[in-house]
Amino acid sequence: MKLQNSLRPRFQAVLASAWISKRSANRYVDEYVKRVKAESSQTKASARQAVPFDPPIQVQMLRAVEPFAGYEPLDAINGGEDSLFHVRLKQNLVFGVSDGVGGWNESGVDPSIFSRSLTAYSAAAAENTFLLHDSDEADPKDIMRRAFAAMRCDNIPAYGSATELVLNLSLASGNLQAAQLGDSTFVILDPKQKARVVSAEQQHRFNMPYQLTIPPTGDGPEPLKPAAEGEEDSAQFFRPRPETEQTRKQIEEDDFSDLSLVGFDTPNDARLEKHTLGHNDIVVAATDGLFDNVAVDEVERLADRFMLAISKISSIPRAKRPQDIDLFGGLAYSIAAQAVTNYIQRDLKSPFAERAKLAGYSYTGGKPDDVTIMLAWVRETSRVEAQERQNENKPKL
Repeated sequence: MKLQNSLRPRFQAVLASAWISKRSANRYVDEYVKRVKAESSQTKASARQAVPFDPPIQVQMLRAVEPFAGYEPLDAINGGEDSLFHVRLKQNLVFGVSDGVGGWNESGVDPSIFSRSLTAYSAAAAENTFLLHDSDEADPKDIMRRAFAAMRCDNIPAYGSATELVLNLSLASGNLQAAQLGDSTFVILDPKQKARVVSAEQQHRFNMPYQLTIPPTGDGPEPLKPAAEGEEDSAQFFRPRPETEQTRKQIEEDDFSDLSLVGFDTPNDARLEKHTLGHNDIVVAATDGLFDNVAVDEVERLADRFMLAISKISSIPRAKRPQDIDLFGGLAYSIAAQAVTNYIQRDLKSPFAERAKLAGYSYTGGKPDDVTIMLAWVRETSRVEAQERQNENKPKL
């Protein structure tokens, strides 16, 4: 008798990720301003053309659909102090983002190593999750717990703090579970690209999010220094060491009581939410570099424009139409580019400025930061296949 449910999942998903570090964006903006000034000085006003604003945002796209041949998990990125991961676990897509706390740079500690290591450990924890049946769902809060406990157990020189958002999308049921610690948040857009869920930041007070922390200790490895001004962003991080029976026991028994005792946040403090997704819903998960600078209604408008274009090409037979996955990747790029566009505007009433005002602070403009986003477009397999059959059966002109 087979214990494993081998039925194919009810849903499939397209995952698009986009990221750019603050350092990379700033270099691009400096060069862009020079190009604009050069164009203005060399060309008559009537003949001037707009200089395209195309920041070097990295984009990755993939389909989470049966069969799963060709899928490659990702456990970290070089996104400044941001990182992300995604993993396929039976009929689940586990993904998330992390944002290193930049204040550690002033103490000579590189927080980007912490956030990248945290996503690498989270990816490994997700991959090592035991599920009895294909359709069983992973627990994102437990993944965060085991990842952080394993980092502590391995005693690696990854010090500092980071927020983290871990999500599990069940392709069997359409359930989305999210474990959120800090100000990396998510939005769920309905098929009309209107936000029906907007997760709230987890803050102790304004601009002080909940965060996971491993402080340097006198008897531990030396911390790795942050990159100096003008140097390339560090890309270093650590992956988990092979577990032994002893370390596995240590990880499972770690309740983080030593951290709680001195006032640090732990995975136990993460907020767990559960939502049910349907056909053509989109999940937008991001570090605060997005939603500090881009209002939810701006994301809605961008999504509406791109999803309208995708719907127009969906009626064309597959062999003749452009790839919808490429357009969806374009949406991820455009949302990230909007964040960069907004945060360089000094007079913008940004979401961050609005929250600062509510907290009693005077602030105008965007908030320069690393930007990392992940979009998951959920579709019901039977409806996608029905649309494909309808397209193929259309009379040929």
